[in-house]
Amino acid sequence: MKLTKEQIQYIDTYVEKSGIEWFDLKIELVDHLANATAQILEDNPKLPFEDAVTKAKIAFGTKGFKPLITNRTKQIEKSFYKRVFKYLLSFFSLPKIIITVALMYVLVSLYKVLENKENFLFSLVGVLFVFTILSFWWSYRRKTIDNKKHLSLSYMQSVSQFVNLLAQLFSLSLTLFKSSLIEGQGALWFIVLWVISFLFCIASEVVSRKIYKDQKSLYYQYKIL
Repeated sequence: MKLTKEQIQYIDTYVEKSGIEWFDLKIELVDHLANATAQILEDNPKLPFEDAVTKAKIAFGTKGFKPLITNRTKQIEKSFYKRVFKYLLSFFSLPKIIITVALMYVLVSLYKVLENKENFLFSLVGVLFVFTILSFWWSYRRKTIDNKKHLSLSYMQSVSQFVNLLAQLFSLSLTLFKSSLIEGQGALWFIVLWVISFLFCIASEVVSRKIYKDQKSLYYQYKIL
């Protein structure tokens, strides 16, 4: 049985009143409830539509939509970091590995010729802190689409927090082991790890922008419908 546009709108309002504040999750729930309701009405045509919707929701269990929200949040976060890791790995295979090697070569060469090596290493840490600030700003701007929250975008601030943690770890290691880093071979490993961290920042931003673009397209496509 196919539901009318008015009935789907009723389900949409019903889901929203149930406390679902994320637009993308609401779409999933509306689609699921619409299909379940249509099946219930097909099996029992005399059942009032509103009762069929309520019956369809009962199938989620006594906790309602909460378990679904928890599971979807975990799935989205796992999927995000999987995509970031995949993009990060692309910097270590052709053709992007050329960029990675060139970046490491330039940084190591600069480190060797510069007299104030300590300031150079601290400047690299500073780049990560700058990226942290930008990441917080970008995640804030991408928090909503047309003032609508999206579950797929809600985790992006955690990326900023992770980048901030990386920057603090680099800063702490440079403060505690400054002599061994500058005088020994530790600076080389410092630069290598910094490059990997920097590439992670790039990968996370590229993936975040792609997800935001997809969610924006989904939103306006649904809005038209």
